[in-house]
Amino acid sequence: AEEEEEEVLSYRLLDTGEAIIDLHGLPVEVAKIAVQVALEDLLLGGGPGSRGRKAPAQVGDLIIVTGVGKHSPGGVALIRPAVIAFLRDQLQITVLETRRDGPGRLRVPAAELRRLRGVPEPVR
Repeated sequence: AEEEEEEVLSYRLLDTGEAIIDLHGLPVEVAKIAVQVALEDLLLGGGPGSRGRKAPAQVGDLIIVTGVGKHSPGGVALIRPAVIAFLRDQLQITVLETRRDGPGRLRVPAAELRRLRGVPEPVR
């Protein structure tokens, strides 16, 4: 019997419904590609809980773990500023740097993901 190959996912879903991607140790250019793939999977499908590669129905924020540069030459963060510039400048995506998340994480809010998918905001 053939075993089904488990799909390698570009992000993990947390119990909170938020998606998380960890870029620790990746070269800057690879980190930017990883973020782009995770966004595409979240927006177009292909992530956890997806059937037939549809995007998950309810997605919380996307948390991007960049680290603070401890392992970079001179202890200077390289991934974080590159990912912020990539999201804000090239993709025109809102990215938040919050005290709650700390210096090693970025957050793309769920509302921004819904905007990118063209899904109307839920009525409260």
